[in-house]
Amino acid sequence: MNTDQSSEITPTTKRPRRIWRVLSVGLAVVAIGGVAFAVSRTPMSMVAARPHEGAPRLVVDKDVVDFGAVPYRKMIEAKFAITNGGKEVLEFTEAPYIEVVKGCCPPAPVLGTKSLKPGEGTTLSVSFMMYQGMGGLHDFRVHLRTNDPSIPDKTVRILSDWK
Repeated sequence: MNTDQSSEITPTTKRPRRIWRVLSVGLAVVAIGGVAFAVSRTPMSMVAARPHEGAPRLVVDKDVVDFGAVPYRKMIEAKFAITNGGKEVLEFTEAPYIEVVKGCCPPAPVLGTKSLKPGEGTTLSVSFMMYQGMGGLHDFRVHLRTNDPSIPDKTVRILSDWK
């Protein structure tokens, strides 16, 4: 019989002598051969997904508006419904702006209000048209910078193909 008792099953308890202790913070301490190791018992996806309690939360009704093929000289308008789904006031830290990924001539986004109380909403609208010489694919990213700690710079996309 082996005299090392660290992993042997004793006849009276029928349990291994390794020690597991789960702490309230989601860690387990494992002792193997006299050395203790701390092992996380909480999946990392759950840790990252925890919302900021009591914080403002930016909610946008859609991430992309795709107009597809659009004829020259036709005015189009992309609208996004924005809501504060948090428990504190949502503030836009700067005016929404457009990053041109492809194409040209970004329009100016219009935001209904710069401050939303919990549960309140507003609209972001972007209207534009293209002319001969401005054709082809356009990919605009609208940046919405807020005090939402989980998404301080939310982007939404506007896609179009002018012909």
